[in-house]
Amino acid sequence: MDRENTVAYYYQVAETLKARIESQQYPPGELLPSDRDLARAFGVSNITIRRAMSLLVSQGLVVRRRGVGTRVLPLEDSRIPLKITGNFKDWVDSALSRSQKLAVTVLGTETTACPQRVAKQLQRTPGSDIWRMQRVRSLKSEPISYYINYVPPGLLRDVAPMDFVKRRFIEVFQQKSGIAIVRIEQQVEATCADMDVAGVLEVDFGAPLFFITNIYSDSRGAPVEVTHMYFRGDRYIYKNITSIDDAS
Repeated sequence: MDRENTVAYYYQVAETLKARIESQQYPPGELLPSDRDLARAFGVSNITIRRAMSLLVSQGLVVRRRGVGTRVLPLEDSRIPLKITGNFKDWVDSALSRSQKLAVTVLGTETTACPQRVAKQLQRTPGSDIWRMQRVRSLKSEPISYYINYVPPGLLRDVAPMDFVKRRFIEVFQQKSGIAIVRIEQQVEATCADMDVAGVLEVDFGAPLFFITNIYSDSRGAPVEVTHMYFRGDRYIYKNITSIDDAS
C-alpha cells in the first residue's frame, strides 16, 4: 500500500481489485479472497476492505452474500471506441523510442487463464489457456512503459526471453509462428495506475497513463495476438499528423 499517496486507501484497494477483475485474475463467478485475507495482503484494516467492497458493489463488479463471500460478476463494457489512424511503423518507432535506446527487461512468460477482455479480442473462451509475456522498457534505469503480450498456446515454440530483448515482438512472432501479420487494430485509452501497474512502472497509485491495445490479425482476418501497453503519462505524449484533406 502506498502510504504517502493522498488517495484514500479504500479507493486504492478498490481500483486495484477492479483492474484484477478486468484482467481476469479474478474471473466472473469466482469468489474473491476473504476480507481478512485481503486486509492482510494490502496491509490495511478490515474497515478499509469493506469500504472498497462497497465501492465495487456500487459499480456492479461484485456481489456480496453473508456466509458465502464476495463473488465477481460478468463484466459489461460500455466504453465508446475512438478510431485512430496513421502509419503504424511510425507509431512503433516512436513508442519504442529507438533514438533513446531503451533497455528491455522480460519480467516473465507463462501459460495462464485468458482474461475476459483478451478472450473477446482473440475470439477465445474466457479462462482458457493463453500464453502471456510481460516486459518493461526503461530509459536510464527508469521504467517508462509496460507491455503484456497474449498469444494462443502452440503458436510460439522454441522461444526464449532473450529473443525479445533486442528484437520487436512482432518480428519474433512472425518468424517463430510462420504467420504473416497483415492487419493491426489499435485503440488508445486514458487510465491511471493501479497498485499492480504502479509497482511495475515505479509511479504513484493514480498516476496518469496511456493504455494502448494492439490486436494483430493474419491474412484470413483472424486475430492471432493481442498486446496491452501502459505508457507513463509523464514520459509520453500522443502526437498525430493528419492531412487537411482528411480532416472533418
